[in-house]
Amino acid sequence: MLIFLFFLITGIAFGYFLSGKYINKTQKFFLNISILLLLFFMGVSIGKDPELFDKIAGFGFQAFVIASSTIFFSIIGVLIVINFMENKQ
Repeated sequence: MLIFLFFLITGIAFGYFLSGKYINKTQKFFLNISILLLLFFMGVSIGKDPELFDKIAGFGFQAFVIASSTIFFSIIGVLIVINFMENKQ
C-alpha cells in the first residue's frame, strides 16, 4: 500500500514542478502505454481462468442489454442537454 502512495506523491511532485507541453506529451504517452498493459494483463488473467471465461459467455446477453441501455440513455441525455442549452441562448 505504501508503494502506491509513494508513486502517487512522486507523480504529484513531477506534475507540480515540471509543467509544460513536453510533460503533457510524455504523460499522454505513458498513460496510453499503461492502459494498454493493464488491458493486456487483464486479458491474460481472463484467459487463464476457464471457469471465468464460461461465466462471461453466460452473461453475454445481459451485458449486451446493459451496455446498449447505457449508450441509448446517454445519447438521449446529451440530446436533452443540447436542446436545453440551445433554448437558453
